[in-house]
Amino acid sequence: MYRRVIPFVCLLAISGVLCAQAPPPGWHKHYTDSLQGVRSDEALHLLAKHPRHKAKEIIVGIIDSGVDTTSVNLRPAFWNNPKEKMNGRDDDKNGYVDDLHGWNFLGTTDGTFNMTSAGTEEYREFKRLYPKYKNADSSSVENPKEFAYYEEMKKKAGIVNYIKYTNYTAMKHQAYHYLDSALGQMPDISKDTLTIRGMMLLPMPDDTWAAACNTLLADFYQADKSQRWEQLVKKNDDQLELMKTRLRGIEKDPDKHLLIDNEPDNPLHRFYGNATLQTEGCGHGTGVAGAIAGQGIGHPEAAGVYPKARLMILRAAADGDEYDKDVASAIRYAVDNGAKVINMSLGKYTSPQADMVNEAIAYAASKDVLIIQAAGNNHLNVDSVAYFPSAIDKKGKRFDNFLRVGASDAQGRLSSFSNYGATHVDVLAPGETITTVMPGNEYAPVDGTSISAPIVSGVAAMLRAYFPKLKAADIKRILIQTARHPQQEGLSVTGVIDAEAAVRSAMNYKQ
Repeated sequence: MYRRVIPFVCLLAISGVLCAQAPPPGWHKHYTDSLQGVRSDEALHLLAKHPRHKAKEIIVGIIDSGVDTTSVNLRPAFWNNPKEKMNGRDDDKNGYVDDLHGWNFLGTTDGTFNMTSAGTEEYREFKRLYPKYKNADSSSVENPKEFAYYEEMKKKAGIVNYIKYTNYTAMKHQAYHYLDSALGQMPDISKDTLTIRGMMLLPMPDDTWAAACNTLLADFYQADKSQRWEQLVKKNDDQLELMKTRLRGIEKDPDKHLLIDNEPDNPLHRFYGNATLQTEGCGHGTGVAGAIAGQGIGHPEAAGVYPKARLMILRAAADGDEYDKDVASAIRYAVDNGAKVINMSLGKYTSPQADMVNEAIAYAASKDVLIIQAAGNNHLNVDSVAYFPSAIDKKGKRFDNFLRVGASDAQGRLSSFSNYGATHVDVLAPGETITTVMPGNEYAPVDGTSISAPIVSGVAAMLRAYFPKLKAADIKRILIQTARHPQQEGLSVTGVIDAEAAVRSAMNYKQ
């Protein structure tokens, strides 16, 4: 959920172009006239001046895509399960074998399959109901409510538009192959060397040729003019075949999540998955982990907000929308294994098992665990648009242990991409050009509420470490009350967290 510059098939969107005025690495940890960060370094300096406050070890559960377990900047920060060894046995009898640093809820027990792509929840729901309603209409269905839900998911999943685009691609396919066949009849034309530029300069022998060229005009102008004609034909052929395969797969291909023995409708069945924490696509989780407790080795400016935090890695969010069952299982694992803060840089707009996740959040509340979630990057008002997890109990009240974070820019204003809401977004934190750890011991600047949430999680971990008597609800209340409110009306009443002010408040907090 870094800022999406391309559709949400990609959770990680690194800021590829930085303007000349881009803030320096590490800006988000400080506060100046021009850079309004969270003052986390100042908070640590303040705590160092008060030796009566001794830091307790705090475990932060990171429910995300996994991490690069070889990263020199993260390895020292990993939580180590004290009673577990990598020996193929469940040494601590917690139901998870070899869970030395956390757990992967997206893989088979034998480790032969680890899910890396999940698609959107709307597509999964459409796919689930498609066999039942593919030939139905509203006048003949036995369950009109479910059918309406199916139609809604079909629309939100973009299936209708995808079918239209597939038909358009098929029309282009006919045009390409008409022209290609006609070129084969021209003795003075070599298709092997013909470029797009050369194709565009050819005279039009008849109206059918002209019509085909008109169909392909957009492709011609968007293509590299030095590209060979045969390559462009093949590109369209491959694209059409992929589209047809995907459409056929709606009914024929099972949801890959079913390969994992997780009993998706049973919240009590939580002991599935494997211990593999690093897979393809773990860049998102790596960046989140770095923002919380990166060690800054070789790149001090990229150190996390609270490097003393111990990171429990919980892989439960593949590329796409997370599954409710996996999130609920990961929350309960984190709680049962000692996490006092949980970071969830994830979220979605459809949640078929929302109650299952909310019950897990309630369980975390009963064990005094603070959950921090990213608000999302679609610039929507989540006071009026459903956004999940909703973190609402059975009485309709928001959980006191759940904090939702929007993104702010270097001037402390709500970022242009961030979701907002006077009621359902609690605080803001820097979310633009934040340099953090990437796989392969690399660093990169990233944008998004996904990076704002772990900044808050790092500060929360700091407060829980130095003020262990404060409850999760107290930490949430302090972070909200001490936030700096930007001069920006109409979008949000939330403010940017201030770690130093939060520490001062914690020192004098009356429970």
